[in-house]
Amino acid sequence: MKAFRKAASVTLVAVLALTAAACSDGESKPSSTESGGNVKAEPKEYSVFINRSLPDYPGSTRVGDMIDKETNVKLKREYLVGDLDTKIGVMIASGHYPDLMDGGPSTSKLLNAGAYIPLDDLMDKYAPNLKKLYGARWNKLKQPDGKVYFLPGWVPYEEGDKAPLLGTPQTGFWIQKAVLKEFNYPKIKTLDEYFDLIEKYAKKYPEIEGGKTIGFEGIMEGSRKHDLVNPSFFLAGYPNDGAGIANKVDGGFKVDTFQDKDMSKRYYQKLNEVNAKKLLDQEMFIMNYDQYIAKLTSGRVLGLHDQRFQIGKAIDILDKEKPERSFVPLPLVYDSSIKEQYTPPLGMSTSAGMGISKDAKDPVGIIKYLDYLAKQDTQNLISWGVKDVDYKVNEQGRFYRTSEMIANFKNPEYKKQWGGDYFLGLPISVGYWADGNAARADNQAELLTATYNAIDKEIIKAYGISSYNDLFTKPEPRKYFPLFDIVLEKGGKAELTKQKIDDLLTSYIPKLIMSNPADYNKVWDEYVGKFKALDTKSYIDELQKTVDFRMKNW
Repeated sequence: MKAFRKAASVTLVAVLALTAAACSDGESKPSSTESGGNVKAEPKEYSVFINRSLPDYPGSTRVGDMIDKETNVKLKREYLVGDLDTKIGVMIASGHYPDLMDGGPSTSKLLNAGAYIPLDDLMDKYAPNLKKLYGARWNKLKQPDGKVYFLPGWVPYEEGDKAPLLGTPQTGFWIQKAVLKEFNYPKIKTLDEYFDLIEKYAKKYPEIEGGKTIGFEGIMEGSRKHDLVNPSFFLAGYPNDGAGIANKVDGGFKVDTFQDKDMSKRYYQKLNEVNAKKLLDQEMFIMNYDQYIAKLTSGRVLGLHDQRFQIGKAIDILDKEKPERSFVPLPLVYDSSIKEQYTPPLGMSTSAGMGISKDAKDPVGIIKYLDYLAKQDTQNLISWGVKDVDYKVNEQGRFYRTSEMIANFKNPEYKKQWGGDYFLGLPISVGYWADGNAARADNQAELLTATYNAIDKEIIKAYGISSYNDLFTKPEPRKYFPLFDIVLEKGGKAELTKQKIDDLLTSYIPKLIMSNPADYNKVWDEYVGKFKALDTKSYIDELQKTVDFRMKNW
C-alpha cells in the first residue's frame, strides 16, 4: 500500500506536466473551448459498447481523467455481460445503437444490419494518426463495397518488420503450475501425456483447499465455446483459423472443414474417456462465464484449453493470490511427429472492430477523439502509463519498469485506478515504435521475464528456457490468415451453413463427451451423418474464394 500511495501522490504532478506538454505539442485534438472565446465547452459524451468482460468503469481513473481533460470527451462505457450473440441480437432487434460499437466476433451481424456508417471520408479529413496507425493494412479493412466500416482493436506491426514477436503466449492447453512442480517439471508434448499427469495429480490430491479437485474445465456458453471446438485442429498441427482449416497445395491453400474429421473425433473421444474417469467438470456445459471464472480462480482446476483474453481475469487473480495454482500454456499435439502452430501468423483480424453507429449524432467529433487516442503519446499513456510513475526511460531511450512498478501492475486495485485497460477495444497498437520500444508494455523484451514470480522463474529454469514463449514454435507465414474473419454474404447459403454447423456443435459436443464410452462411435456417426447432410460445399467455396483473393492481392 505504501508504494501505491506514493505513486498516486506523484501522479498529480505528472498529470499537470503531461497536460502542459500535450497542449503545446502542435498536434490537433478535439477542441475543449468554444470557438469564440475562452469559455470551456460542456464535455461531450459518447456511448460505447465494448466486447470485453471488464468491471464497470469506476468513473475516474488516472489515464481516463487525463484523456478526458485533453479531449473534453467522456465515454459512457458498456461492457459485455453474458453472451455476445444475445447482446448483439437485442441491439439489432431494437434498431437502437450506442455511438461506438465493438462487435467482436458478431461485428458482421452489425454490419449486415446496416448499424455502422462508412469511415473513409471521416478518416481522410480528420484522422491522420489513425491512418498512420493502420498504415498499409488499411486496404485490408475494405468491405466488398470498397468502404471501411470498423477499426480492429489490435493493430500489429507489419509483416517484414525486424521486431521480435514477444508477449505472453495466448493459446494452449493450460496446466496448473503446482502439477508441474509436483512431478519435477516433466516435458509434456502430447494430449495423452497431459491427461496422464492430471490424472496422477488428481488421484494424489482429490481435494484442493477443501473442495473437489477438477481435472479439466471448459465452457459452452454461446460464442465462448471455441475452447471446446478449436483444440482439435491445434492438436493436429493447424493454426487458429477457427472457421476451418487450410492445407498447403501447389503454392496456395485449400480450405476444408475440420469439425467432421478424425482430428475432432479423436479429441472428443479423449474428453469422453476423461469424463468417464470423473476428471471433467460436470457443470461445464451449463455454467455461465462468471461461474467459469470463479471455478478457475478457486485454485481447484488442474487444466483447460482456452485463450488468454478469455481467462486473463482469473490468471491475474491467481498470480497475485495463489501463484502455484495459476496456469502455464502448453502447445500440445496428438503425437510428437506433428509440428504445432499455436502462435498465429502475423496479421490483423479484418472482421471485427470498433465502428461508429448510424445513431451517432457527432461522427466528426468521434473520429477526432479516436484520432487523438491513436497518437503515439496517447498510446503510450494507455499502454505504459505516466513516465516516472508507471515506467522509466533509460539512457538508451528504452522503456522499463522498476520492481516496485511491476508490483503495482500486479495489483488489481492499482490497475483499476490507473485505468489504461478500460481503453481496450478501441484502436490500440501492439507493434513497435520507430525508437524500438514496444507499444504494449507486455511486448517489451526487458519486461518479458521481469514480471515473472518465483514459481515462474523456477519453471523456466527447470525447462531451460528464457520465457514461456520458448515453449512454442515461431509461426509460419500464411498471407490469407485467418479464415475466421472472412465475412460471408448476408443471408447466403454459406452463412446459413455456418450457423447450422454451430448449432450442430452446440447440440452434439455435450453428447459426445458425456455419452457412455461404449456408445461413442455410434454418437459420432450420428453427428457426422447430420454434418454431411449440410451444404458444406457452398460454405467452403466462399471461404476458398476469399483465400484465393487474399493470396493474390494482399
